[in-house]
Amino acid sequence: MKDTGERHIIHQQFTNTSELYLHLMHIATYEYAKNLVKDKKVLDYGCGSGYGSHMLSMNAASVTGVDISKEAVDFANKEYRAHNLNFKTIAELGNEKFDVITSFQVIEHVPDDKKYTSALKQLLNPDGIVIISTPDKKHRLFNYIQQPWNIFHLKEYTPESLEKLLKKYFAQVEILKIGSDSDLILEEIRRTRKQRIAVLPATLSIYPYPVRVFLLNVQKKMFQLLRKIRKGNKNTDQVLDNTSVDFAAQYSHKDIVFKKDMKYSTDLLAICKSEE
Repeated sequence: MKDTGERHIIHQQFTNTSELYLHLMHIATYEYAKNLVKDKKVLDYGCGSGYGSHMLSMNAASVTGVDISKEAVDFANKEYRAHNLNFKTIAELGNEKFDVITSFQVIEHVPDDKKYTSALKQLLNPDGIVIISTPDKKHRLFNYIQQPWNIFHLKEYTPESLEKLLKKYFAQVEILKIGSDSDLILEEIRRTRKQRIAVLPATLSIYPYPVRVFLLNVQKKMFQLLRKIRKGNKNTDQVLDNTSVDFAAQYSHKDIVFKKDMKYSTDLLAICKSEE
């Protein structure tokens, strides 16, 4: 399966601590959800490569992982197997109901977030819960004037805007921030703050989607050319192995924390219930 950067694929090498942080954040989010799925019938909506669905299957009664991409579903079926785990495309999903629905790093991709949220509610048992994660635009975008610089993201959310949307469909909504109290997160925060400044001319709110994508691709090619010139056509990237004692051993998914408020956070976690 082609790695676009949008479907997290488990591997053991990272070029910097920002990449390691993002990997651990993905793992920690599913670890958090594992505590809420014990003996439950679970739907992982937007399962991607399938690693998270497999993690949930260790605690759940059953897990169904679904994705819009058949390529992703085929990859997941090949890589992850368990007696209580199955994968299918969203188009193959029938009218089943689930006790817990997880949907991580999906809502920012959907053209109609209201239709997406309504669909999740319809798949949920009356006393069930929906758990959604998505990037927090706080350090990523300038509010009001900037669109996402990730070309795959159609919209990004603040805690307030995410809560406002979800409360239209669920009686209870709790928004937590995902981040770290350790220095692990600092490079990712610096990266996103620099990125929003660098790409601002290409991501103004006035641009329609095709124009934004075109300008971002032009800018990306320019940056790549400048880097190539600076490096003298030599690849100087250093790959850091997360099995090495001096790098990854310093951190684990336990360094990722979930709180209502914290100084440094990158993502949001929404826990939604239909009933009071």
